[in-house]
Amino acid sequence: MGGPVGKLGCAYSMTPPDARLGGEAFWLDVADGCLAVERVGQGPAVLLLHGWTLDRRMWTMQARALATRFTLIAIDRRGFGQSTAAPDRAREVDDLARLADQLNLASVHLVGMSQAGATAMQFAQHHRDRVATLVLQGISLAGIPDHANASDRIPLADYADMVRNDQLDAMKRHWADHALMAGLEAESARIGAAMLADYDGRDLLAGPAGPSARLDEVAALPMPVLAMTGCADTPWRRDVTRAIARTAPLGQARFIRDAGHLCNLSHPVEFNAALSAFLARPLQPVPDAIND
Repeated sequence: MGGPVGKLGCAYSMTPPDARLGGEAFWLDVADGCLAVERVGQGPAVLLLHGWTLDRRMWTMQARALATRFTLIAIDRRGFGQSTAAPDRAREVDDLARLADQLNLASVHLVGMSQAGATAMQFAQHHRDRVATLVLQGISLAGIPDHANASDRIPLADYADMVRNDQLDAMKRHWADHALMAGLEAESARIGAAMLADYDGRDLLAGPAGPSARLDEVAALPMPVLAMTGCADTPWRRDVTRAIARTAPLGQARFIRDAGHLCNLSHPVEFNAALSAFLARPLQPVPDAIND
């Protein structure tokens, strides 16, 4: 891992984060710590936000395939990966604004995966002029009933107790068997296992993660929105994906065949094709998009 950041802060650290996507890695100073950021490629900027217990390595397959057409910017969110800033979902929107300012990004394509979908939506609401398109991958939404008997419930309170009682390894074993972590094989399984191995439970000890985004907020999004997940994701996540497509004024949905929640990692060829098509022509239907 990259060396520790001293008391003088990120700007004075001589040791950058490890480059995990083959790009340029650097620290973003957010006052109470540092966020590890990596930039790779050339072209329009695509800002990538990872999900819970993960880090920016989840975008490995996208960095390989899309860097010739896009500048991919992946961040380790507060409490995850190499970032040292304290977990605080309420501050993540400000973190993204700071990053966009530092990189002089007038506009970005924004991708929020799972837990980070709420942050992506909040940023899109508060900085509408800076978000060209919004991609929401496998996110949760308050206000969508789960008719499959809590098909993807995450026992966060139980997990927090386990971490407090020095049972982090047991907590991670339990989470690794959850439906939302299923479907990884070969290299994608190795990447997933490496991310989970490095997860340290900081966010669980910090308290509740914060509310999910709400369906009524989707209706106020003015930019083109692509909701995407795998056909084998949980029934509720698929319902949420369809609801986003129906509710966003410029919304559509795409389901990746045979893939689960981590579809960008398990089925990168189809995911990358759908993402590229949307970013290139966001007002045109993505091939095989479902808008019902």
